[in-house]
Amino acid sequence: MNRVSLSPAEQNIRSRIARLALGNWLLRGTLSVRSRKCGKATCHCANGKLHDSLYLVQSHDGRPRQLCIPKSWQPRVRQAVNDYQELQRLIEEVSKLEWKRMLEKKMPGP
Repeated sequence: MNRVSLSPAEQNIRSRIARLALGNWLLRGTLSVRSRKCGKATCHCANGKLHDSLYLVQSHDGRPRQLCIPKSWQPRVRQAVNDYQELQRLIEEVSKLEWKRMLEKKMPGP
């Protein structure tokens, strides 16, 4: 596809896709915060102030799986999940533009 034949808006979307796909760590899934007790009798959680843990949850081969994310990894994992979701949203935008182009019978050459 010739970039010159694309609208400036579509060129921008495709550039954003390329930047996300090439320069970022991407993770499919959702983040879930869970609160729990650790089991130590002298811990503050025994009196009601529970520990929060962040989990990455995704479906794999039709089955759910989850992974507890260490605190030191949380910013990077949050960014990776957000970048994956943004990439998916941008790909959907390009797909809508391609669909519209097909309906209008304006498919560009190879």
